[in-house]
Amino acid sequence: MSSNLYLITGEEAYEKQERLEQIKADFGECVKGINYIVLDKANINNLEDEINTYPFGFSKKLIIVKIDKQEKASENANDGETTDNVEEKNDWLTSSLEETLKKLEDVTVVLLGDIKKTTRIYKLVQKYGECIVCDKKKEYDLLSWSAKIFKENDVEINNADINYLINICGTDKLMLKNEIDKLIDFSFESKKITKENIDAICIRTSDVIIFDLTDSIGNKNTKAALNSLNELIENKEPIQKIVIMIAKHFKSLLVAKVAMLENRNVLEELSTKSTFAANKYKSQAKYFTIEELKDKVIEFSKLDIDSKTGKIDLKIGLEKIICS
Repeated sequence: MSSNLYLITGEEAYEKQERLEQIKADFGECVKGINYIVLDKANINNLEDEINTYPFGFSKKLIIVKIDKQEKASENANDGETTDNVEEKNDWLTSSLEETLKKLEDVTVVLLGDIKKTTRIYKLVQKYGECIVCDKKKEYDLLSWSAKIFKENDVEINNADINYLINICGTDKLMLKNEIDKLIDFSFESKKITKENIDAICIRTSDVIIFDLTDSIGNKNTKAALNSLNELIENKEPIQKIVIMIAKHFKSLLVAKVAMLENRNVLEELSTKSTFAANKYKSQAKYFTIEELKDKVIEFSKLDIDSKTGKIDLKIGLEKIICS
């Protein structure tokens, strides 16, 4: 291995796990509790002691440190704020630990989590080790990645259907891989996948269902919109989360509508890397006027207040907005 200090971060969980497994494979034999240690937020303060503890019977040691989102938020705040609360949550990265991480020899430390480039720990690893950033992939990258998996399993599927699969399952590699595995198992005998197979087997993401719901609202198809709402509920999404997701969707439609009218880049205005999502927002924005989108955003704000003050049930309020 070229380094003894690693940091693996980014939104792509599947790729992060892949990179971690590669580091473990390169390291060699791992005996948990002896030369292979896993730490998390609960025992992260033990990191320096673990680095300095000899792995009996082994010449080297691998330590995985899982930094969760809450820890990340604390570090981010620590860069721009100096409150006592923030400092307390970030006290695991002591000056002594920093010096220890700078001169690792027989110990490999891997920091795993969602860690921004502005944090102290990121800058430390960037200088003395290797930072691995696993960002979400573009649709065309996922197309070739998915096609390779199908080919390796001798399953026939055309690019149009792979694109369709990505569009309904989303760009999260972990979720997409699970759906691909299901399709491969399904095609055990036929060795062929069609769009009909994808519709019958694969789980659509909440974002995709919300796009369908909005299409139905734009087409004045209330029944189909309510069916999409029920599909979200059947997917075990909490009603509070559903309301937030749909409200954000209409805010994004408003942003896309304004950007289109002012000839600005919709992809940049929405701060998204997904050309599929940007094109969908542009397409759906055409269903509505700016005034209609503003009204929807206001309706959702009012629903939030009314539900919290007990004036209306959240689900009933959401159905009223859809029907209106």
